[in-house]
Amino acid sequence: MSRIKISAPEKNLFRMERKVGLSDINYAKHLDSLSMVSILHEARLQFLASLGFTESNIYGLGLVVTDLIVDYQSESFANDLLVINVGVSKFNRYGFDIGFQVSNGALDSVVCTAKLGVVFFDFDKHKITEVPRAFKNLLGYSDSKNSLPVQVA
Repeated sequence: MSRIKISAPEKNLFRMERKVGLSDINYAKHLDSLSMVSILHEARLQFLASLGFTESNIYGLGLVVTDLIVDYQSESFANDLLVINVGVSKFNRYGFDIGFQVSNGALDSVVCTAKLGVVFFDFDKHKITEVPRAFKNLLGYSDSKNSLPVQVA
């Protein structure tokens, strides 16, 4: 039983599919936790690319990961097709959360849910900076307190 509970994104902004490769499998013959972190990293990069950005250039700023929580719910094996849904939530002055739900496409079962905290970073000044207003607007976030488009617990 999980000690940490993470809700799946309420609104999916991006979807990625990925086949589990032999190099993703561990000694127990299922998807390795380190491979899952790499898959989540790839989903984050692909999500940003779908918006026209890279991790190091979002309106001239970069993103830095502050935390990562993964709640594993079922196994996955070689050749499974993973479906990764991505959403955002909990904007604050400097960053926001990216939420993931990873499912086994063939079984329609949840493999894991995850939450990744990120902050905006000015690499030239080497300091955290505020979320660009244009980025919030692009994702449908308004500065009013009750207008988060997506919630991830």
